Amino acid sequence: MRAIAIFFLNVLQNTLGMAFGWLFKPKTKQNSCKALSDVEKVKYLEKRRQYKGYKKQWLYYRCREEGLLETYHKLFDTEVEGQDSGTKFSFGKYRGEYVEAIWEFDKKYVNWLSQQDWLAQYLDESDMIHELLHLEEENQN
Repeated sequence: MRAIAIFFLNVLQNTLGMAFGWLFKPKTKQNSCKALSDVEKVKYLEKRRQYKGYKKQWLYYRCREEGLLETYHKLFDTEVEGQDSGTKFSFGKYRGEYVEAIWEFDKKYVNWLSQQDWLAQYLDESDMIHELLHLEEENQN
C-alpha cells in the first residue's frame, strides 16, 4: 500500500512540476549580445570563429553582416596602408568596401570582375583591379 502511495505522489509531483515548471525556471539573459559593445561583439565572434575552426574570412563576412567592419578593422588592423585615398566599390555585394581589402579576402570575386566587360563602366574600380592583378603577376614572376 505504501509503495502505491509513493508512486502516486511521484506522479502528482512530476505532473505539477511539468505544469508549473515554466513559472519557476531560471531566467536566462535573452539577447544578451545586444548589451555588448561593438568591440566586445567582435572579440566574441573571433573566439567563436576560433572555437568552430572557421577561416578568418568568416569573421570578416560576419562583421560585415552585423555592421561591425569599422571595429573589425580597428581591432585586427587589416586596413591597407593609405586606404583613405583608396578606391571603394560603387556596385555589387561589396559596395562601399575598399577594393584592396576585398582583394585580400575574396580574390576569386576580384578575378571574376576583371573578366567582365561591364566593369569598364566603373573606371576607378577597373583601374584598381587591373593594377592589383598586374602587381600579382609581377610578384609571381
